[in-house]
Amino acid sequence: LKKKNQEDWLQIDGMRFFRTGDIGQIKPNGTLQIIDRKKDLWKGPNGEYVALTKVEAALKLCDYVEMPMCYGKTGGEFPVALICPQQRAIEGLAAELNVTGDFAELCRKKEVVDKVAEACKAKCKEQRLVEFEIPKKLALISELWTPENDMLTAAMKLKRPIIVDKHKKEIQELYS
Repeated sequence: LKKKNQEDWLQIDGMRFFRTGDIGQIKPNGTLQIIDRKKDLWKGPNGEYVALTKVEAALKLCDYVEMPMCYGKTGGEFPVALICPQQRAIEGLAAELNVTGDFAELCRKKEVVDKVAEACKAKCKEQRLVEFEIPKKLALISELWTPENDMLTAAMKLKRPIIVDKHKKEIQELYS
């Protein structure tokens, strides 16, 4: 608790400030306006910021995607995406591609992953995402994230640190 308090409070010029994790701006009339969340931003190699939730909103519109999570590695060249795909859509795609296997196997088949990546990239472009915002690589995760497996909050929001920890092997492969 003591360590958490030290992390959450900041002292500048003798004044204490509480870190909420929000990004704000001071308006001309002197009021504070909250404009974003700090932890949902990733800074790219050229100093550009990517709002991960904006990218996830575009990815969600893809027919193959049930639940996306966009991730940017510190010092990484590009963002990547972990995607829990829609099982029926993946099975239909596999049949089209003449690929066999159970759902978990299909999520690892290169032909399936490539086709989903192509569809996701097209959807991101359709949603007018800038090139540096679009995930360059993605992994399909066959186990859906739920509050029961502790990957989502009760309000169905991503628990990013837990998802990243559970899927660090897949993330490392995406960046290799």
